Amino acid sequence: MKRTWSGRYKSALGMVALTAVILLAQPMTLFAQAAYPANATPFGMTYGDWMAAYLQYFFSIPADINPVSDTTGADCNVAQSSTPVFFLNSTWPGISVTRTCTIPAKALFIADGWWECSDLEQPPSYGADPQARRRCAARAVNGLGALKLTVDGEDLTGLLMRVESPSYDFTMPATDNILGLNGVTSGSSVGDAYVVMLQPLSPGNHVIYFYAAYLSGPACCGGGSVTYNLTVK
Repeated sequence: MKRTWSGRYKSALGMVALTAVILLAQPMTLFAQAAYPANATPFGMTYGDWMAAYLQYFFSIPADINPVSDTTGADCNVAQSSTPVFFLNSTWPGISVTRTCTIPAKALFIADGWWECSDLEQPPSYGADPQARRRCAARAVNGLGALKLTVDGEDLTGLLMRVESPSYDFTMPATDNILGLNGVTSGSSVGDAYVVMLQPLSPGNHVIYFYAAYLSGPACCGGGSVTYNLTVK
């Protein structure tokens, strides 16, 4: 069954409790120090800019092959760009999946517990202007009641930081887009999230666990999980 970002899937994404696992061949203490700091501009972009880039990537992919809907890892590499950054994706709420895939040795951008509001969607994800969209996204993320990030059992939750994206424009396919709006190909949005960007992993097999639970607000309530079994080339 085709799943779109509209309806119960979009309104419930904020409910998602995310899990991702990546088995690491390198010492965890060193890995924990390998995140880009909050004030960094990885590859010339701020964390907020990378959040906008992630959401533009998300919107650009047809619903049937969107990595957020992926249940096996088959779509892990869909639309990943030639930039030095690889996006690890969440899942729809209430769903637990295991994704197994091979990826290049790139920095990993993880958005744990995120929400966006645009000029195309219905409430609670509608904002008529950038300021309204910013308030809309923040209202959902304010409802987070739990966050966790672990890598191979080591608690790295402290690496997560909250960011807002700038106002950005996005494009999407005219049919089979993630909003389920046939004939609509563009919009404007603002995102809010807890994120981290990790330095590239060493070649080999790897595991990451990240979790977000929304306990109040428009994103409330529920959970889901993702396990990423990655081979880094």
